[in-house]
Amino acid sequence: MTDVAAVLASIPMFAHLGDRQRARLAQHFCRRAYPAGAVIVRQGDTSMSFYVVLSGRVRVVRHSAGDDGVDIVEEGPGSFFGEMGVIDDQPRAGTVMALEPTECGLLAKWDFQRELSADPGIALSLISVLNARIRTLEDRLTATGGS
Repeated sequence: MTDVAAVLASIPMFAHLGDRQRARLAQHFCRRAYPAGAVIVRQGDTSMSFYVVLSGRVRVVRHSAGDDGVDIVEEGPGSFFGEMGVIDDQPRAGTVMALEPTECGLLAKWDFQRELSADPGIALSLISVLNARIRTLEDRLTATGGS
């Protein structure tokens, strides 16, 4: 069974945290298994959890009016999603589905927010990760001619 604290150590948002901080966060995670093809989160739904892929692969798709969806990324173990939704109250920005049998660790929004309040270092690391994701998305949009 995958150790959630060890996976957290490989995630940029948590990599600089101490072992004790990661272990404290890890104790709040629950595990869920998804069969291939299962929708893990759906674009537009309320964000209630932060997810870490422990095993398997997922695809993130973003839908716009009148399209079948644009593949954003495919990711495997150590990837994560839902970090924006557990901070603000905006709906899910994309749909995430399992490409193969996948296990995720879930951290509930209220547990995550409580830990952010208790340890501002976690919040500061989250800001840099969100900034990097925005820059990556901007680069992708520029490369495809979007604005």
